[in-house]
Amino acid sequence: MRIWKVAICTSATLVVYQLGHSAYATLSKTATSASINLKPPDKALISQSFAVKASPPPSSPMTETQYLQGTEARQLSDRLTGKLPNNIRTQQQNTSTNERLNLPLNKSLVAQQTKILSDIQGNWAQSFIEPLIVRGIIQGFPDGTFRPDQPVTRAQFATMLQKGFPKPPVRNAVQFVDIPADYWANDAIQAAYKTGFIEGYPNNIFNSDQNIPRVQILVSLVSGLNLSANTTTPTDLNTYFQGASQIPDYARKQVAAAIQNRLIVNHPDVQVLNPNQVATRADVAALIYQALVKDGTLPALTTSETVTQYVVEYKPPQTNTPEIAQIEDLRQRFRVPSISSNKLRLITGLLNVPGSSVSSPTAFGAEFGDVFVGGSYQTRARFTNIDDGGVVLGFGLGEQQTVGLEVAVSSFSTLREGFFKNGGVSFKLHHLFPNNLAIAFGVENAVTFGSPDGGSSVYGVVSKTFQLKNDLTEPFSALTVSLGLGGGRFRSEYDVQKGIDSVNVFGSVALRVAQPISLIADWTGQDLTIGTSIAPFRNIPFVITPAVSDITGNAGDGARFILGFGFGYSF
Repeated sequence: MRIWKVAICTSATLVVYQLGHSAYATLSKTATSASINLKPPDKALISQSFAVKASPPPSSPMTETQYLQGTEARQLSDRLTGKLPNNIRTQQQNTSTNERLNLPLNKSLVAQQTKILSDIQGNWAQSFIEPLIVRGIIQGFPDGTFRPDQPVTRAQFATMLQKGFPKPPVRNAVQFVDIPADYWANDAIQAAYKTGFIEGYPNNIFNSDQNIPRVQILVSLVSGLNLSANTTTPTDLNTYFQGASQIPDYARKQVAAAIQNRLIVNHPDVQVLNPNQVATRADVAALIYQALVKDGTLPALTTSETVTQYVVEYKPPQTNTPEIAQIEDLRQRFRVPSISSNKLRLITGLLNVPGSSVSSPTAFGAEFGDVFVGGSYQTRARFTNIDDGGVVLGFGLGEQQTVGLEVAVSSFSTLREGFFKNGGVSFKLHHLFPNNLAIAFGVENAVTFGSPDGGSSVYGVVSKTFQLKNDLTEPFSALTVSLGLGGGRFRSEYDVQKGIDSVNVFGSVALRVAQPISLIADWTGQDLTIGTSIAPFRNIPFVITPAVSDITGNAGDGARFILGFGFGYSF
C-alpha cells in the first residue's frame, strides 16, 4: 500500500453549506506541482507516436524494426538484428566526408567550434552536445553547423561509441559481409561490436547506412555498460511513459534498466519515449552523455540546467558525502541500526502538498484504489446565526489517464441534524492529459437522501498546473488554474432567486507561496472566497483549508469563516 496526498475542501450550496473536495495532479518524475495527483501518471493514455522509418535495402522484405518486433526475447546478438537476404550487396558507397564522424580531430579547434556552431546555441540538447564535442566524441560539420535534427546511421553511432567508450573487448571480432575492409567506419564497427555495445544482423549483415531507432540506442548502451534492472524494485514502464506498449518486447528489460540508471532523455515531453522513432543527433548526444555519467566519465547535470526536466528519473548530484560519512560514524559509535536506501527513499519521498481550490471543483480526481475523507465547519450558515458543518467520504474508479470516476457521499447539516440525515451522492468523470492538464464532467448531488436544501448541479471544468520554477520546494514555484461552467449552485444569485435555469462560470486560482502553503482565490459563480491551503505535516497526507467566504457580499448576508480538512489514502 502507498500513501497518497489529497486535500478535501469546502463548498457552499444555495442555502446551506455542503462539503466538496478536490484532488490534485502530479508533474513527471523529474517535476511535481502545487496540486496533488492521487497516483503517478501510470497507465497513461496511449498516443500514436510519430515513427520515422528508415528505408530498408532494396532487396529486404522487412525492416530491422519489423524483424525485432516479431521475434522472441533473446540475447542481444539476436535482438539488434533483422532478417535480410543472403544476396545483399557486399559493396557500399562510402558515406560523404561531411557525414563522417571518424575524421581526425583537431583539438585546438574544438573549444572554438562549440562557440561557432550556429545551430546548437539555445538548442534543448546544447548542454549534452558541447561536452561531447570538447572530448571529440561527436563533432560538427565543416560548414559550422551541428545539425541536431539530422538522423544517425548505425555506422555513425558505432563511431561515437568507439570514441566515447574505449573499453577492452569482451569477444572476438566478426567479419560483416556488407562491410568492406576499407570501409570508412570498419574499425569503429569492429570496436563497438567487440566491446559488446552493438550487434549485427543474421548472416553477418551489419547494414551500416540504416538510421537507428531510439530504442536500439538504449539497448546498446545498457548492454555495453552491462547494466541491468533491479528486480527487487520492478519497473512498470506504463508509470513512466505514454505509449509504453510501443516498446518492443525484446527491449523492455533494457529500457527498465535505462530508467533505473537515468540514461533516458525524452524531449520535448519526458513522458513520451517514442522508442521506434529514428534518433536524431541531438537525441544520441543526450543519451550518450547520460551513459558517460553512469560510466563515471562525465559529471551529472546540475539542477540549474533546465534540460534536466527531460531526463527520466533525474536526481541532482549528491554533494553531502562528508555529512553522510559523519552520520555513519555517529551511527556506528552509538550502535544505531542502519536504514536501507530503499526505506530511506520512501521516508524522504513522501511529501504532502497543499490544495488548489476552496469551494469550486477542479478537474483532478480520484482513481481506482484511492479513498478519502473530509470535513467542514462554518461559523454560521447563510441567513442564520447557527454554525454548521458537513462530512464527505469518497473513492475512485478507473484510471485518470483514460477515464477516472470519482464518487463522493456527503452529509449536510451534520452539526444541526446529525450524520447522514441529509445528503447526496456526487459523481465526477475526469481525464488527465500530459503536462498537468485535466478535464472533468460532474454532477453534484446526483442522488439525494433526507431533505437537503441544495439541488443537483451539473458542471464541466478544466484545470492546469503551471510550473514557475524548476525546484518546487522554492517559494512561488507553481500556479494552478481551474475554469468551469455549470448550473445549479454555480448560477448567479439573481438567477437562483428568480428561479432561472441557467449556467454560469466558476473557477479558482492557487499560488504555491511556500512548500506547504498555497494562497487561493475561488469564485463559485455566486460569491468570492479567499483562503489558504496548508499541508502542516510533510509525511502525512492531511490538509487544512481555512477561508473567508462571500467577501463581496454578493450571495448571502455577509462574509463568514469556513474551515475544511481532508485525508486520503491509496491502496
